[in-house]
Amino acid sequence: MKIQTAPTSADDKGLRQAIDKAQHLLDGTTVPAGFVARLFARASVEDIAAYSPQELAALATHAYEFMAQAANLPKIRIYNPEATPQAGQTRSISVIELLNRDMPFLVDSIMSELSARNITVRLVAHPILAVARNQSGRLEQVAAEEATAETVQRESLMHIHVDRIDDAATQASLIEGFEKVLADVTVAVRDWRPMLARVGDVIADLKTNPPPLPAEEVSEAVDFLEWLAAENFSFLGMREYHLDGPDRQPAIVPDSGLGVLNRNERNELRGRAGEDMILRGLQAYYAEPNALMITKASLRSRVHRRVFMDLVSIKRFDADGVVIGEIRIVGLFTSTAYTRSTRSIPYLRRKADALLKRARFTPSGHSGKALVNTLETYPRDDLFRIDDELLFEFAM
Repeated sequence: MKIQTAPTSADDKGLRQAIDKAQHLLDGTTVPAGFVARLFARASVEDIAAYSPQELAALATHAYEFMAQAANLPKIRIYNPEATPQAGQTRSISVIELLNRDMPFLVDSIMSELSARNITVRLVAHPILAVARNQSGRLEQVAAEEATAETVQRESLMHIHVDRIDDAATQASLIEGFEKVLADVTVAVRDWRPMLARVGDVIADLKTNPPPLPAEEVSEAVDFLEWLAAENFSFLGMREYHLDGPDRQPAIVPDSGLGVLNRNERNELRGRAGEDMILRGLQAYYAEPNALMITKASLRSRVHRRVFMDLVSIKRFDADGVVIGEIRIVGLFTSTAYTRSTRSIPYLRRKADALLKRARFTPSGHSGKALVNTLETYPRDDLFRIDDELLFEFAM
């Protein structure tokens, strides 16, 4: 078996020679030609340079054997390289390997898990390999990076070196954390299109059956949801609620959960003040003449960035215009939400216009320009959530 090699990231001639020598050491073994270069092609030159050819060959052998065994994906392991006489840098590291179907968010999500645990990372290699496996999952072929045949699938191999972890309990806890990360990434990626389709249905409904709200509010809600769907928001979870009982408490609509909200036990709105405070806030929201709410979820994302997720709630109305429930979307605003002008983002632009109008400053004057600058530099997460009255007070 031979792998079509990709150019390594090693511009340094000596480093290329080390990779070539490591591959030569594996001639005649089960490790296919070109695998060493493919494994380390996306790693940092400086990080790889710390290892001898013998160490690179040993690491590549273990990585290939890990791939070759029957794969029930995702597959995760942590091991400590053997302290042989030839070992140098590998004496002080643990190797983390994660094999999974290729999909977005894998590396940054795993790196966020390591960062959250204050684990020092020494090297990251992330080859994407097109592989063919038999019915039992055993590796039969490693092809070029691009999968072309139906029998070939793209797999992600994350090969990470960290400061040595000797404690078995710590290793087990870390593997459990990785399993949770990959589970969330998998369901978020799997349900991304259904979530977009659901948002599209909501937009169409708002246009064809507008609720009894001011026309400007409905129009701004439509524009905001269209803006979210235009790659300005990473949709990670969605769930629908109906208002139940005389006190109109929100209850989950069965089987409505998508992405990271596909399990009922995941509570996206929970606060230190308790459930009663959350419920009073929701009741006030249901009574307000608006179509949606933008706030922060109580769940930290395990996907992409380790932060509290953004939450968008969209009210649902019956034929008589009575609020009967809501759709909650959790995810992460993309960089455009933080770098674009507030005047170009639905809902934020309306807040900006209302503030400038209330302040009665000439836009071209000193105070007007200062107020505009205040809006543009105001913490964007807070700007999405703050009400107009409090924003006016703080800005002034």
